[in-house]
Amino acid sequence: PHPHPNPLAQRHPAALRKKAGSVNSRVEKTLLIKQRRLRHTRRARVANKRAGLVGMGLGALFSLLLFGGILLAGLAYASLTRQLPSLEALPLYFDAQNGSLLQPTRLYDRSGQTLIAEIGNPGIPRRVLPLDPAQPEHLSPLLAQTVVLLHDPDFWQHSGARLAQISDPQPRTLAEKLALDLLLESEAPGLRRTLRMRLLAAQITARYGRAQVLEWYLNSAYFGHLAYGAESAARLYLGKSAQDLTLPEAVLLAAVAQVPAVNPIDSPEGAADLQAQALERLAASGQFAADELRQARLDPAQFLPAPTENTSLAPAFTQLVIQDLEQRFGRQRIERGGLEIRTTLDLNLQQSLICATTAQLQRLTGSSSSLPADCPAARLLPTLPPGSPAYPPGLAGSGIILNAQTGEILALIGDTRLSGEDSALPRHQPGSLLAPFVALSAVSRGQSPASLVWDLPAYLPASASQPAEFHGPQRLRLAVANDYLAALYHLLEQYGAANVWRLAEPLGLSSLSADADPQALLLEGGSLSLVELAQSYSVFANLGLQTGQPDASGSAIAPLSVLSAADMSGRPLISPQPAQKRAVISTEVAYLVHHILQDETARWPSLGQANPLEIGRPSAGKTGQANAGREVWSAGYTPQRVVITWLGLPAEDATPPLQPKLAAGLWYALMQEATRDLPAAQWEQPAGVSAVAVCSPSGLLPTQDCPSIVNEVFLTGSEPTELDSLYRRVQINRETGALATVFTPLELIEEQTFMVLPPEAQEWAQLAGVPQPPASYDVIQPPAALPGAQIAAPAMFAFVSGQVSVRGSASGADFDSYRLQAGQGLNPRTWVQIGETGSQPVENGLLALWDTTASPDGLYALRLLVTRADKQVQTAVLQVTVDNTPPGAQITFPIARQVVSAAAETALLQASLEDNLGVQRVEWLLDGSLLAESNQTPYAVVWQPARGDHRLQVRVTDLAGNVSESEIVEFSVK
Repeated sequence: PHPHPNPLAQRHPAALRKKAGSVNSRVEKTLLIKQRRLRHTRRARVANKRAGLVGMGLGALFSLLLFGGILLAGLAYASLTRQLPSLEALPLYFDAQNGSLLQPTRLYDRSGQTLIAEIGNPGIPRRVLPLDPAQPEHLSPLLAQTVVLLHDPDFWQHSGARLAQISDPQPRTLAEKLALDLLLESEAPGLRRTLRMRLLAAQITARYGRAQVLEWYLNSAYFGHLAYGAESAARLYLGKSAQDLTLPEAVLLAAVAQVPAVNPIDSPEGAADLQAQALERLAASGQFAADELRQARLDPAQFLPAPTENTSLAPAFTQLVIQDLEQRFGRQRIERGGLEIRTTLDLNLQQSLICATTAQLQRLTGSSSSLPADCPAARLLPTLPPGSPAYPPGLAGSGIILNAQTGEILALIGDTRLSGEDSALPRHQPGSLLAPFVALSAVSRGQSPASLVWDLPAYLPASASQPAEFHGPQRLRLAVANDYLAALYHLLEQYGAANVWRLAEPLGLSSLSADADPQALLLEGGSLSLVELAQSYSVFANLGLQTGQPDASGSAIAPLSVLSAADMSGRPLISPQPAQKRAVISTEVAYLVHHILQDETARWPSLGQANPLEIGRPSAGKTGQANAGREVWSAGYTPQRVVITWLGLPAEDATPPLQPKLAAGLWYALMQEATRDLPAAQWEQPAGVSAVAVCSPSGLLPTQDCPSIVNEVFLTGSEPTELDSLYRRVQINRETGALATVFTPLELIEEQTFMVLPPEAQEWAQLAGVPQPPASYDVIQPPAALPGAQIAAPAMFAFVSGQVSVRGSASGADFDSYRLQAGQGLNPRTWVQIGETGSQPVENGLLALWDTTASPDGLYALRLLVTRADKQVQTAVLQVTVDNTPPGAQITFPIARQVVSAAAETALLQASLEDNLGVQRVEWLLDGSLLAESNQTPYAVVWQPARGDHRLQVRVTDLAGNVSESEIVEFSVK
């Protein structure tokens, strides 16, 4: 019980209960409301907290983005302005003493003392005139006004830069043109240069003012034909100062400055059209009175004739230097001036080249002009052959002298006639001067200078100029040294002309493989420069190394024409660098080709002894001709110098063809002069090259029948292992001239040695009078076969190999035994028994099995001896040829991994086959299936190309049944 009971509760219990319920209800409601308010407050607090966190995050993110943007903008601006050209460089261009715009680019010889050429217009001074008309000499106000109206109409209002066209790479204002031409000319095109151009334009305008910008622009703008600045242009085109221009003249120069290529000298009509169009634009501007413009149209500017060309001590060499500098700096920078170039030209050698070439032309044309007394090279020219014809005055010559060890061009002349030198860089048909590169391809494929090639009429196109004679089988060495073109042309067909020329590309001959008719280049067509040929021959002089300096792309080594370059302040732009060397072919391969070119005796069949390519010191040389002798070459080298000479007839002349000896005579004089003060040097044989005595011309190991044995060079490991099979000793009946048999009386048999030629060479043999072994055997009949002693198989004169079943009869009355014997040669001195002595008679059956695999190839006699009971012996004899050597087969077209054009209607699949006796059958297998069979030379099959990848193989069977297969060649048709 409660200690203090409620009296009211005791008196009214029901009322109290009702009141208590009401109170409880109100309390519950109050609590519920408080709980709801508490939850709402908590939610609000959480939401506010979250909102605060989001706000803080967004604020932080915005701050980071803002900071990042500012940082990126700063970095971009820093990158944009990094190494930004200084504005202080601009006034230096126009400095009266050393301003580069006031001095032409000058080229000097290698000593730096003798001026070779200036790049500019002779007699046209370079001057800077002020814009201020108050000065005694100043630019024409008309010119300034028309330039602004035509080039930059808002010039006096804008900041100097066209920000609305901020990404446009073309300069749109005068200040932008000034910045691009003078401050950013060496930078590569792109957005960065564009932005820097506009930034600099605004800075120039702000720093120096618009009037100065206009003055500088007028004094530096390019007006075409090497005219920089308004004063030079006015003097060149109009013959007056830029101060004295009339309105039409001012309009002309303003218009030409927009299109410099269309100028009064190079395009007079185009320049007049530009002037007329500019006058129409000025009329639309409203800045000139109508009467002034009408009078300007009626009184157009009068143009001066073209000035004489700037003289040069070496016109073609100067053009080469300009081309080389253009790749480094751009042509506009070179022509604008202010550069001093020290070239590689040796002035003494250049003068020797000029005077010796002129002297040779005078002698060949019968000119009576005299040479300078100080021309020692002319006195070295060999005497002309007796009866030399007089060639036309249009006969031209050119040449180059290259330092083989550095790649420096020491002397170069373009096509020179009695009237003077052409300044264009000459390119001519190379013709047979390319023969060493055919040899290079052969050596790269495992051949050697000793390899057998065939100079046959069938191998030279009927459309080609035919030589006086063909030379049949020759070593590759002699074919290259003497221009046996049929043999070289045939090799080119076998290897694929494009493949051969592609192999020559790293040596500097990059245009040959893309020629429209690469197969014909040995005869005519194509064009190469003297520089390209000198560079390619220098690789042989350096035994596989290319020397010089990296070209503009940096991917190749190129000959050098510039030693150093500097601007007018002396700042070096090109510094002398040591020669770089790069291996483009292996030393051993290069040495084998060089060994051909160095061989003096190899040239004697065509040039004779004591010829112009023999200079009394170790050297290598090659003559060449193209276009049926209308162009002739001589190329050669020592370890220190490379000299190339060329002579050519005018295209329309009908004079007899030139002789290569004429170009060789010029080469002789120049090489003697170029090496006069140099010590004699020679080449060392590389370790990977060996020398072996071989039979000529087969290039195989000599036999006792070989009439000519020579020493030849080979890549170590590729020396010949087979005996010569070209020369063969044959026994004949001296009375009948037929091949002797075992039945020919011994007193009628004599041995003769013949050059045994394949079927395709028989026509040449007849023309050349080369005797061939008789094809038929002696008609002396063997004794009649005895019924009990006869050999039925193999047949008389058959070709056999391997295991031979000898069948026949050894039988008859009084049979006792038989023996089968074999003896080597026509009349064997010794006999070897085959198998055991037979004690049982044989009638048309197997007499014995003859194993020939261990027997040397050649002629054999089989003899059957049948003994009777009374000891009488009956004999049967036949003659066979043993051949266990399988034929050789090589696919020559296509070569491995070659891509054959699907556009060609047909492709000629070709193979080279060899056998010591003869081929019976050739099977062509394409993609595993038989494509064709043939048994006659030339071994080729016409095939219609099918797109895709293919596998080609040749299977050859010789007369004795030996079979061999070529390596599978994988190629594709696309």
